[in-house]
Amino acid sequence: MPPKLTTDQIQERLNLWRDLGCSSSKLADALGMDRRVIDRFLDRHAREEKIVSMGFIEQTTPVKKHLPKKGKVKRYLLSCAQNNTEVMGSFLKNLEAYAKHLDAEILISGFTYNRTALNTKNEKHGTGDTTPSIGFVAEVDKYITSDLVMLAPTLAFCANMQILPTAVNPVSGLQDYTGRASSIIPHVKVRMEPVGTAKDEPTKHLYTTGTVTKKNYIQQKAGQKAEFHHVFGALVAEVESDGSWHVRQLCANDDGSFDDLRHHVSDGEVSINDGVAAIQWGDIHEQNIDPVIEKMFWGEDGVLDSLQPDYQIFHDLVDGESHNPHEQKNHHKQYANFLNGRNSISREFDSARAFLDDKVYRDWCQSIVAWSNHDEFIRRYLAATDYRKDHENARFILQLENETYAALEEGREPEIFATALSSKTARVLNNDNESFYIEGVQIPFHGHTGVNGSRGSVALFAKMGAKTMTGHSHAAWWINGATSAGTCSLLDLGYNHGFSTWSHTFTVLHHGGKRQQVTANIKTRRWHGG
Repeated sequence: MPPKLTTDQIQERLNLWRDLGCSSSKLADALGMDRRVIDRFLDRHAREEKIVSMGFIEQTTPVKKHLPKKGKVKRYLLSCAQNNTEVMGSFLKNLEAYAKHLDAEILISGFTYNRTALNTKNEKHGTGDTTPSIGFVAEVDKYITSDLVMLAPTLAFCANMQILPTAVNPVSGLQDYTGRASSIIPHVKVRMEPVGTAKDEPTKHLYTTGTVTKKNYIQQKAGQKAEFHHVFGALVAEVESDGSWHVRQLCANDDGSFDDLRHHVSDGEVSINDGVAAIQWGDIHEQNIDPVIEKMFWGEDGVLDSLQPDYQIFHDLVDGESHNPHEQKNHHKQYANFLNGRNSISREFDSARAFLDDKVYRDWCQSIVAWSNHDEFIRRYLAATDYRKDHENARFILQLENETYAALEEGREPEIFATALSSKTARVLNNDNESFYIEGVQIPFHGHTGVNGSRGSVALFAKMGAKTMTGHSHAAWWINGATSAGTCSLLDLGYNHGFSTWSHTFTVLHHGGKRQQVTANIKTRRWHGG
């Protein structure tokens, strides 16, 4: 505990405060202390004088980090820590080892909780706080920051935030905080959600960090719920010289080890792992796939060959443009399809099959095609269309009708989409009625249907209890145990008017069940900092 101030020292501080225009922030800067500590000092020794001098033009001044030199990447490991709470096992030591390996800077935001047990207020703790009994364990204290840190012009680490660990949605109301810049919010949960952004700009995202400290909750409902969702984790942020950036989650295993792409960090050592368990790509929409993404993900030295997954999971493989039930009565769209040669169902499935069996096939990776709403288009088309009036597709329709009638006679569910696709390499799921787990995570759900046939959403899947990896939204989400990947398609498909939440994000599932959301940047043609 710092020594008690003498009367002369108190008066000296008060005189300096007056000389600085009665500004507590300027006094804090002059003394190298946190402004909240200064505010408490003024409350004790100059309360009446302070009352008439309160107010700031800018109460929070961002700290701006310099961008790296051209061709370089600057990296940060970001997390949070609770006051008076021990560090989780070897997790922080492993973060330190990884920081050394990456030449990264560790920044940890301190938050306070259950201060009433220490007879204090629930306020943001800052460096230099002299409140008795409040502080952080020595291992994290040297990394603590309480600033709003601009890691890049469009990426902010909001270490100034004091959000209780019991908050159900820690990013609630913060969608417009930091303006157009994406926000990293210090919190014990792991969460990610998109914010509507102009389609020609990278999508704004809100991230939370996870924590390096142990579970330490009041054993009542709010605390007990928070304990369940408490994640030992951090974020890695990679900033490039042009201001572009990449952010990924680092979720610790029970022993404090963690994986980041192909790196495994355990016992203070960094090694190369044996590849990942699975990659769930963003919705494919093969007819409208972004060619930059296709090359980045499946081309030479692309994501697939770099991460070496045991499984790769495809959602909305076929766009269904040739037989979209929503556009069958739109004669302008049908004529455009005719002019562009996109009115043939068989050609669309031929193209999807070639993509699946040739372009993306690897003999060491099992491809899984999840049952999706765009795949369902072919069932709906067969049920409603008269082949005699669709000369382009008549023979293909009759082939699928033969499978349908045979299945009905045999008392089984028709495998219409699998028959149309006829892939020689992939496992094609015909529905989402059966469980399919990879490393403890359910993977057969596309996300368009929820409970009892209702409309699905990531928020709904987050309430299911089972961990899930879904698609459908074209936007990157992470709520509790539910993640949703983005899309591999062009980011403007004509029907997503106005601001957009879409992004080229895929989900990585590691051996052991921990996940990462990885977002590619088509402008820089990079999916990580290199």
